[in-house]
Amino acid sequence: MNDLRLKKHHLFCLNFKEHVRTFIKEYDLIHPNKKIILSVSGGVDSLAMADIFGSFGEYFEILHFNHGTRPKENLEEEKLVMDLGEKLGVKVNVFRFEFSLNQKNFEKTARFKRNQIYSQFINDNAWVYTAHHIDDSFEWTMMQSFKQSSLRPTLGIPVFNNGLVRPFMCVTKKQIRRYAHARKLDWMEDSSNQNDRFERNYLRMHVTKDILKRYPKMLRHYVSRQNQLAQMQYLHRTKRVSDLTIIKEESGSVILISDHLENHKTEIKNIIHQKSESSRGEIDVELEKLLSAHKIIMSDQKSFPFKGPMNFSGGVQAYLIKNTLLLTNNQDLSFYKTLDHRLQKFLAISPQIPSGCFSLPFPQIVISGTIKLKKASKYIHPLLPATCSFLKNNGISYVFAPLISIKDRQMLVHDAVILDSSVLGL
Repeated sequence: MNDLRLKKHHLFCLNFKEHVRTFIKEYDLIHPNKKIILSVSGGVDSLAMADIFGSFGEYFEILHFNHGTRPKENLEEEKLVMDLGEKLGVKVNVFRFEFSLNQKNFEKTARFKRNQIYSQFINDNAWVYTAHHIDDSFEWTMMQSFKQSSLRPTLGIPVFNNGLVRPFMCVTKKQIRRYAHARKLDWMEDSSNQNDRFERNYLRMHVTKDILKRYPKMLRHYVSRQNQLAQMQYLHRTKRVSDLTIIKEESGSVILISDHLENHKTEIKNIIHQKSESSRGEIDVELEKLLSAHKIIMSDQKSFPFKGPMNFSGGVQAYLIKNTLLLTNNQDLSFYKTLDHRLQKFLAISPQIPSGCFSLPFPQIVISGTIKLKKASKYIHPLLPATCSFLKNNGISYVFAPLISIKDRQMLVHDAVILDSSVLGL
């Protein structure tokens, strides 16, 4: 019987680790160029997090806060964390405060001081990891729901927030405790967690504990519902993080590259507002039209791959080429007028199209001087009307970079030129 129990414990630990590892990988929670800093209090959650990261083979450091609220316990917690660091062979950074549990707004003040130190590490090219889990997020949602009517704060604790990472947002407190017991980890219980004067403790002791008994699948439904809400609000951290590229052009315009622009509605809206010459104006209807056009372009091979200009309030214009979106305004457009004039003049006086490859601002026109493209464009782009007309009238093949076929890409390695605006004195 004992052997069977040990096997079950071992299997659970393996599955638990793999579940967390998969979650971290799926949501890009480890950056190859960022230091890993684990915030470890000495409680069961953060000790389990450190134990799991210790098995990943990733180098990390530990960050520990001694709040000074329970002097004897605080020193024992600090020693426990220091011993853990020695066991794992990692550096432990300790920060000591002198707080009192009886002081006004203790939780808010302590959180503010911790966040200040987190920011220092983040600014020093690190990501800081805390052991918040699904139960914590549910309690946060409950608190915010009681105190305000805005939707966004009630979505819960974010998995990633400007360098703060929560890799345990895929597991519950019950699962963490089971893992810690199976691994025979040593941890300490914070006696102040029994003080229901604090908001979180009050909810945990008098509300959520009873709800979980009555509705055991509550947290599962909570996670599913909050994920759906986050997706609807374009706030969900999915693989779209690595799907979006944002480039600021020499013109001042902004380029967004993505196969799924509908996943980046928030980013697009923010850029439109930044480039708008008006502080007022509704853009949702026009933005939905743009995103619908992009979906059609990406899903239907027979659809025309260009769209634009699409006008937004405040003089903002949008241009689409396949998966590439340009957001510009009246001030930026003067750049393209000059570019078009100088590029057409440059091509007219050049004895031949020069060899070599250079980068070109949007609309990323690619000109072939010696061969005919398999899929040459006949489209006169509104940002480069003079240049496109000149090329078309003179029988010179050209295409736009997002539309280059694989065969043409192979041919153009040696024969194409993508003119850099700096060549034209821009």
